[in-house]
Amino acid sequence: MKKLMPAWLVLALIVACSDEKPLSSTESDAAVIDMRDMAESDASPQVGDCITVEGAEAGAIEDSNGRASVVVSNRDSCARTYRLSTTASLRDGQPSNPRVIIEGAGPTTRTGNDIFDALHALALEEVRENSVAQISDGSFNDGNPVSCGTGGCFETGRLWKYVWTRDTAYAVDLGLAGIDPIRSTNSLNFKLSQRRSGGDLQVVQDTGTGGSYPVSSDRVAWAMGASTLLNSLQGDQRDAFAASALEALSNTLEHDRRIVYDAADGLYRGEQSFLDWREQSYPAWTATDPVHIAMSKALSTNLLHFHAMEFAAKLAGDAGDTTKRDRYEAWASELKAAIRDRLWLEEDGLFSTFIPTGLDQASTRRFDLLGSSLAVILGVADATQAKRILENYPHYGSAVPVQWPQQQQTAIYHNRAEWPFVSAYWLRAAAKADNSAVADRMVQSLMRGAALNLSNMENFEAGSGAAYVEDGEYSGPVVNSQRQLWSVAGYLAMVHGVVFGVHPSADGLQVAPYITSTMRNGIFKAAERLVLNDYPYLGHRVTVVVNLPIAMSGGQGGSYAVSEVRLNGEVVTGAINATALLDGQNVVEVVLGPAGPAGSFTERDDAEWTNVFQPRTPVISEITEVAGKLQFSIDRNGESADVSFAIFRDGQRVADMPNNTTAWTDPDYAPSSGSPCYVVEAMFASGNASQHSAPMCWWGAGYQNIQSFMAADFTNTGGTASESHGRFHYGDWGDAGHRLEITGFQPTNSGRHLVQGVYGNGAGGLTTGVTCAVKRLIVEDEITGALVSEGALIMPHLGSWDRWAESNLVAVELDAAKTYRIVIASDDAFINMSAFSHFADYTGGQGGRDGAFNRVNISELKVLYRP
Repeated sequence: MKKLMPAWLVLALIVACSDEKPLSSTESDAAVIDMRDMAESDASPQVGDCITVEGAEAGAIEDSNGRASVVVSNRDSCARTYRLSTTASLRDGQPSNPRVIIEGAGPTTRTGNDIFDALHALALEEVRENSVAQISDGSFNDGNPVSCGTGGCFETGRLWKYVWTRDTAYAVDLGLAGIDPIRSTNSLNFKLSQRRSGGDLQVVQDTGTGGSYPVSSDRVAWAMGASTLLNSLQGDQRDAFAASALEALSNTLEHDRRIVYDAADGLYRGEQSFLDWREQSYPAWTATDPVHIAMSKALSTNLLHFHAMEFAAKLAGDAGDTTKRDRYEAWASELKAAIRDRLWLEEDGLFSTFIPTGLDQASTRRFDLLGSSLAVILGVADATQAKRILENYPHYGSAVPVQWPQQQQTAIYHNRAEWPFVSAYWLRAAAKADNSAVADRMVQSLMRGAALNLSNMENFEAGSGAAYVEDGEYSGPVVNSQRQLWSVAGYLAMVHGVVFGVHPSADGLQVAPYITSTMRNGIFKAAERLVLNDYPYLGHRVTVVVNLPIAMSGGQGGSYAVSEVRLNGEVVTGAINATALLDGQNVVEVVLGPAGPAGSFTERDDAEWTNVFQPRTPVISEITEVAGKLQFSIDRNGESADVSFAIFRDGQRVADMPNNTTAWTDPDYAPSSGSPCYVVEAMFASGNASQHSAPMCWWGAGYQNIQSFMAADFTNTGGTASESHGRFHYGDWGDAGHRLEITGFQPTNSGRHLVQGVYGNGAGGLTTGVTCAVKRLIVEDEITGALVSEGALIMPHLGSWDRWAESNLVAVELDAAKTYRIVIASDDAFINMSAFSHFADYTGGQGGRDGAFNRVNISELKVLYRP
C-alpha cells in the first residue's frame, strides 16, 4: 500500500500553462512537483525539484520615468526564462533592452507576481556578473589585474572593478554571505593586512579624504560583513575565519582607541561612513581643510565601532578569552551611552549625523539614512527612539533620500539622492521596529529602481527616482554604475531577509517573514502562498513556503504576525539548527496570523524648494570687543530666502535670532572670561537647518590666550633645516626615530589647553591617498618626567607642499606653576595606512611601492588656552 504524502509536501502546486509565447522551445531538465499527480506517491523532493504556486500576475511597474514589464517563458520549469523590458531611459545605454534572465542554480522565488520573481532572478544574475577571479583599479598595480584568492571574490560594480572595505562589508552583510560564502570570505580577507614588516593584522582603510586614515575611520564596517558571514560558515573554514577576524578586529579596535577615540565625550572621530564625498555632505569650508572632518564625530562611524566591539567581544568569548570579551563589552556599553547622550536630538526625534569639528561640539540638525538605520538595527536606539526614527525621518519623491536636508548648489550624488543599499537597511530597520508604511515604501522603491533600469543601480535622483537628471552644473547622479554590488545585495536582503525572513544566525537558521497587508493585497494579491526555493544553508537546501492570509481589496493594515513555523511538517520554535535538516531539500512552512496596526512616516512636499533644501551656510566675521562685550557680524552667504538664526557658544545653543539679524552681542560673556568659540546655524520656516558656520573663537584682545613656538625653537632629531615652501621647518622629517622637542614651556594660565601644529603635507591630494601624517604628541612634566598627556597629531594632505594649515587639536590640562616638555615624535603606534602591506602595490601616489611614507613639515606649534 502506498503511503500518503507528508502534509508539508501537499503545499507544492503548479500553475496552469502560460498563454505567453515562450522564448525558447528548450525545456529545463529540472522537475516541477505537481501534487495533483502525486497525491498518493512515496516521492519526496529531490535535487532539482521546486515548489511553485497557483495564480500569476504580470506585475508591470510604471512611473514618470517609464514602464517596465516582463514576459515569462517555460513558466512551469524550475529554471524559468524572463524577458525584462523597460521604456525608461537607461544610463549609458546599459544593459541591453530587453534583458533576458535565465534562472540558475541559486534560489528562486514563486510568488504569483512575475516581475517580483524576475527581479529576484536579475539580482542573482548580477551577483554572478560581479563574481570575478581578479580585480583591478587604476591606483593599484598600475591598473593591472590583482588576484583575490582561490574561489574568487566580488568586484564592486560595472564601473567599479575593485574591492573596497565598506562596500564589501555592507554587501556581504546585506545578502552575499549566504549566497556565496567563499567569495564573501575572500573579499573580506582581501581587506585585512599585516604591516609591511609583518604582524599587527588589521582591517585596512581605503584611500580617501586627506590621505584617508585617520581622517576616515569607518574601516570597522568590515565587522558588519564578517559577523554575518560567520553564520554561513562551518567547520575548519569557520574556525579559521573566526580566528583571523578576532585578531584583526582586536588590533584594529586597540589602534583606533589610541588614535581616534576622544575620552572627553566617549565618541570616535572620523568621516561619515559612505557619505564620504566632502562637498556632498559637509560644509563647504571643510572641502579644502579636511582636518575638520578628521575631528568630526559621525553617527554612522560610531555605530560601526559599537558593532565591531560587540562582535569582537563575542569572538573573544567563543575563543575563551574572557579578558578581551569583558574589555570590548565594556567599551561597547560605554559607546552606546555616549551616542545616545551626544547625538540624540529629542526635539527632532532623530540622531544627528555628526558633530562638526574640534572647536564646534554642537550636534548638527542634519540626518542621514544609513546612520538612522544602523541605530535601529544595532539596538543603539531604544524601542521608543526606534519608533520615532522611522516615523520622523523625512521622505520625499519616490523613496527616501540618504541625507536630510539637501544642499543647495551641490551636484546630485549623495546630495538629492536615493541609494538602494541604504534603502535596504532602512527596510531592515522598518521590519525590526515594525513600521509597515516605511517597509511598503522601501519594497516598492527597490523593485521600481531595478525594474525600470534592468539593473540594480548605484543611486537615483531622489525627487524623480531617475538614474540621471539634467540640472546644469548640478546634474546627476554624477556617477551611477549598473550592478552596484551593495545594491544587488540590498535587493536580495529585501527578498530573502525581509519578505521571506531568512536569517542565518549563531543559533541556527531563523525564519520570520515580514509581510504587510499592503504587500499581500498588492504585490502578492494573485497567490495564496509565497515560495523561496533552495536557499543554501551550510550545505543544505531550504525551501520556505509562506501561507498568506486571504487577500482583502483595499486593505491597509500593518504587518502579519508569524503564528507557526514547521520544518518538514514538524512545528519548531526558535532557530533551526543545521543538524535538524535533511541531506536533500527541506521545507519550512510559515503560517501568518493577524495583521497589526499600520505604521506611518513623514513625507515632505518638494513643490516648495525650502521644504527639501537647507539654507546656505552662514559666515561669522571676526569677533571684536564692544563696550566690554564680545560681538560679531553674521554674513548670510547670499541666502535670499527668509531664515532665522541659532547662535551656539562652546557647543551650547545660547540665542535664537530673527531673519533680519546681521550682528550679535554676547550678553553673558566678558572678553576676559576665557576663549569662547561661536558658530551660527540658519533655518528655514520648514525647519530645515543649514550646516554650521566655521567656528570663530575669541583668543583675547592681543591673542594672549595663544602661546606659539616656531620651528626655530624646536630641538630636532632627524630632518634638515629648510626655508623652502615659504616657512622655516625641518624637511625630510618624520621617519622612524625622528623627534621635535620644545623644552621649558610654562603656560600663562592653569586649566584646559589645546595643542595644535601648523604643518605642510603635499604627499597627495585632498580627496585621495594613504599618507595622512600621524605623529605622537607627548606633553611631559619637565621636572619629574611624568607623562601629562599624549595624543595623535593628525595632518591630512593639502595637495601641495607650499600650502600650510593647522592640524587637529590635542587636549591637555596644564598648571601655570609648572614647566613642560612638548614632543612630536615618529612612533610605531602612530601610523597611516601606507605602513600596511596591502598598499605595497599602491601606484596612485606616495606610500605605495616606494615604501611607507609618514613625513610631514611642521613650522609652528600652538598652545591654545580653552578653559
